[in-house]
Amino acid sequence: MQSTTRDALLATGSAGALSAALSLTESLSLLARPAVAAAGIAAALAVESLFVAETPATELWERPAVQVGSAVALVGGAVVALLAGGPWVVAAACWGLATYFLLLALVLAGVWSPGSA
Repeated sequence: MQSTTRDALLATGSAGALSAALSLTESLSLLARPAVAAAGIAAALAVESLFVAETPATELWERPAVQVGSAVALVGGAVVALLAGGPWVVAAACWGLATYFLLLALVLAGVWSPGSA
């Protein structure tokens, strides 16, 4: 399986779980808050910059346990955030995943190549 396919599947599963959590807690309206969107987008760009810069995160990400563990940690952290009264964190994570999907679309369309950055 190609890495982009694998990563997209993990992100899709995570996005589905996070969206369901927001829906079940009647917190979908948080997605419309600019500050929440900005936090999620900034976090996603910071994480993706680690991969573009070819830091040790790139090598770690190639390990299947890290890939699945990251998705599980994201969803688990969302549950903790919901229980602690912070559904905005979950909404920000949704925006982060949306940012990831936009970056992935740019890569797949040939508009952007992380290796050439």
